[in-house]
Amino acid sequence: MNQQVNLDWSSGRTIGGEWYPEDKLDRAKYAEFLTRFLESEGYDAARGEEDSKRTYVLNLNSTWGSGKTYFLKRWAEDLKATYPVVYVDAWERDYSDDPLMTVISAIIKDLRAIVGKDEDRPEIKYPAKLVGLLKAAAPGLARGVTKRYLGIDLAELSQEKDDSGEPYYLKDEDGKVLEDDKGNPIDLSFAASEAVKHLIEEHEAKSDSIKSLKESVGEWVDAVKGHRGVKYPAFVFIDELDRCRPSYAVEMLETIKHVFDIPGVVFVVATDTEQLQHAVKAIYGEGFNAKVYLGRFFNSRFSLNAPDLSNLLEVHCDLSVFSAESLESRGIDIFPCAPANPEQTIRNLSTMIGAFDLPARTAIQVADRVIATVRNMRHGTKLDILTLTVLLCLKEKDNDVYERLCSGRDIKSPLEGKDNTITLDKYFEETLSKLDMLLYLDLAPNKKCRLIESRHGQKINNVLEEGCYQISIAGYIEGIVCSHLGFSGVERIYNLYSGLSDRTDSLPPLQQAGINLVDYWRGSSRAGDCTSSEALLRWLKYIYIADGYSDISFEKYKELVEFASALDWMDEDEEELL
Repeated sequence: MNQQVNLDWSSGRTIGGEWYPEDKLDRAKYAEFLTRFLESEGYDAARGEEDSKRTYVLNLNSTWGSGKTYFLKRWAEDLKATYPVVYVDAWERDYSDDPLMTVISAIIKDLRAIVGKDEDRPEIKYPAKLVGLLKAAAPGLARGVTKRYLGIDLAELSQEKDDSGEPYYLKDEDGKVLEDDKGNPIDLSFAASEAVKHLIEEHEAKSDSIKSLKESVGEWVDAVKGHRGVKYPAFVFIDELDRCRPSYAVEMLETIKHVFDIPGVVFVVATDTEQLQHAVKAIYGEGFNAKVYLGRFFNSRFSLNAPDLSNLLEVHCDLSVFSAESLESRGIDIFPCAPANPEQTIRNLSTMIGAFDLPARTAIQVADRVIATVRNMRHGTKLDILTLTVLLCLKEKDNDVYERLCSGRDIKSPLEGKDNTITLDKYFEETLSKLDMLLYLDLAPNKKCRLIESRHGQKINNVLEEGCYQISIAGYIEGIVCSHLGFSGVERIYNLYSGLSDRTDSLPPLQQAGINLVDYWRGSSRAGDCTSSEALLRWLKYIYIADGYSDISFEKYKELVEFASALDWMDEDEEELL
């Protein structure tokens, strides 16, 4: 039975000069499972000597930003102690126009590194027939040469109708037969025959060279196995294929399928498979069944599960901006915020983004835009980061609705068969499915404000004690975001200043909010409901006014969204460092 492989990713490590942190997405277990699976597919002595080694191609499917490169890098690095391992960054070599050489050079480089020999040693070297393979591997080479230097297209020539049996002579533009340097007419029928003969010979040479190459790779793996005591199968990891030019990506798959089907070698091709399908359609047309086409290249597909968004943001984004040191040093305030617990701010940010069901790539971009906004705030300013997050998410999810808000136009119900005008809070109710998700807030209300001013200037003790409070996404969006920005149509507690009698309308907003809070306490104290979610919401509204967050206008948020959305983060290497 094959030896158990245990992978420990609980701590970070440096690979190829880059730092890879601990496995925050708990994915080492998937690498262990796939190792056992691929090992048994690639090599099993119980199948008998002739059939013990097989080739296998696995498609590792995961969306952009979900951690494919991290997963492959750590997996490949840990397998090196037990198996021959090759890692190929397809996108890094995309410029080469030659997938065959990309894979061959990576195999030679990585296997030499395992053996520990310099490039002049014979254990692993380029096979002599590789040159012939490269010469024969370029489709249409003879046709291209004749077209370039003679102005003749062999494909067109082969389609000429001539049943007379007479030689076909090359003519100039005036129809005059051209002659060679000896005065003889140039017989293209003979030239075409020779060209076809050459192409057949080239095809046969290519087949022989491919066979030789396969034998050489098998010998290389054997050399590594004998030298280091590693075992079958050899693992070849192909990363970043979906980021390559469509033609290069397809040629790479063809190369793996037809050239590297080598017994004892397993391939792991990591892609965002949906994006790879788009690449295939870019070549063969939108009506082409790319899913079926790609399926013929792989024996199976393994899809990594969608990671928890808060863990994803921790790895992809520079969240140090939310630390107490960062905020205090720059003299800025954000709401809601727990200076002693920045992880809570990050979780709440990811929870709010998660409510909009955005793709991982978009979710990371939204978080980066919030971070960029906070980082560039002026000294002495403040911001409700969840309100900003809601607006950024809305712009990504439904830009038409966002633009309608900005221009003061009505919002139409998104439900099928309905065309009525609705408020923003109602729109969220109809489109978001995770409104019951909770935000967690570390608060110390009675320390921040021991007494609350109520009616007639009366001071009332704040009954809200220090602790971790909870409020739903629905409560925050409706009660804080929409009511503050003036987009809520609900005339009850979920309005920043509503719920009071006409006699209090002329009072300052903070006192109005205080009366609203105290009246709720008095009405609910006997039911033990003073610390309910509604009581929390009234308190949040109170400090929202007391700390000046209610002074931030919708126009200001629009400006921040405009600036942040104009920043587009490119697909750089660090985006996959999970």
